Amino acid sequence: MRVLTSAICATAFLAVPAFAQMPARPNGPAVSGTIKSFDGKLITLTAMDGTMATAQVTSATRIAINVKKTVADIKPGDFIASGGTMGPDGKLHAKEIRIFSAPGGEGQFPMAQPGMTMTNATVKEVMTDATVKQVGGTGGAPVIKLTFHGAGAPGAENCTGRAADAPGGAGKGCIGQTEFDVPPNTPVVAQMTSDASALKPGVKVSVNVTKADDGTATAARIAIMP
Repeated sequence: MRVLTSAICATAFLAVPAFAQMPARPNGPAVSGTIKSFDGKLITLTAMDGTMATAQVTSATRIAINVKKTVADIKPGDFIASGGTMGPDGKLHAKEIRIFSAPGGEGQFPMAQPGMTMTNATVKEVMTDATVKQVGGTGGAPVIKLTFHGAGAPGAENCTGRAADAPGGAGKGCIGQTEFDVPPNTPVVAQMTSDASALKPGVKVSVNVTKADDGTATAARIAIMP
């Protein structure tokens, strides 16, 4: 049995002494699984590896539902998050794309999985099949160009990382630019606001939590999967 690990900030915590503790991973992946129970305050789910995970749901918990989209639904000005890998061609290739309603966690930084990079950024341009071919793109795959606030001071060159203030909203540090291509069948979802009434047994979710120094945890964000 385990308690969900830390990913983004929240404010209240509940001790769950019957559950073993997982090490905190501030930029680690969310815990995905199927809801076993939710009593209005505590959510328990069966994680993908078969173990049980639990955390408290508070009024500060952000609950969203993932709606399937396509690359064609992404437009300049959208804020997206994408995990990707660097290919032998030196280009970043998206593994998944999430469209958010507002900026949060801006930057580009390594993920917990070896070789994976997370990009949280604002879309500058989406180059479709025809445009990509004209500029010598990767075999017609769509390419998304983005901008983000990084870890450096405003005006810094080679801007990377995550702005210190970015997890709570849009960052204010240096401005970096990046791009990645989108291979065929890359999952694209949009996150839309939902509420606790959607947290029912059998529903698949991805949960990010914050973990206190004493090991207690609360859900900061719950994404209901399609």
